[in-house]
Amino acid sequence: MSKPSLPKELQGLLRQNSTLAPLAKAARGHKAAAPKGPAAPPQDCLPPALRDRVTLVEEENRWLAMVETSATAQLLRFHLPRLERSLAPGKSIKILVTGRRAAPAATADKLRANERPPLDAGSAAHIRQAADCVDDDELAKALRRLAGRAES
Repeated sequence: MSKPSLPKELQGLLRQNSTLAPLAKAARGHKAAAPKGPAAPPQDCLPPALRDRVTLVEEENRWLAMVETSATAQLLRFHLPRLERSLAPGKSIKILVTGRRAAPAATADKLRANERPPLDAGSAAHIRQAADCVDDDELAKALRRLAGRAES
């Protein structure tokens, strides 16, 4: 941790040197006059993998950190001191596990894939022909059921 001002001995040495005195004075002035840009979002103090999973909501006397899973909440608890320092002082943070909001895209694609896809007439005829040639009755029934999916 650095101190905001130099030790007295070092300040005295800088003032005595004619070359370093103006530079030290300019450095002090530049440091105080540095413009403050827009404040970074508080989530920026979190690791990138966690940053996208946390939603912060400000209430009257506290912050709500909403996460989807308890595993994410546990990761956030590890980084909570850093997050508290980046938020307004005096307000506590409550972690709220909300659960999954929507099915992931992969799950939605799997659900759509389970819909019965249409079967063209040529393939259906070929499957019916195979069903007629099979000796196993159960397999023949299954093939005929499959051929029944043909487009009308």
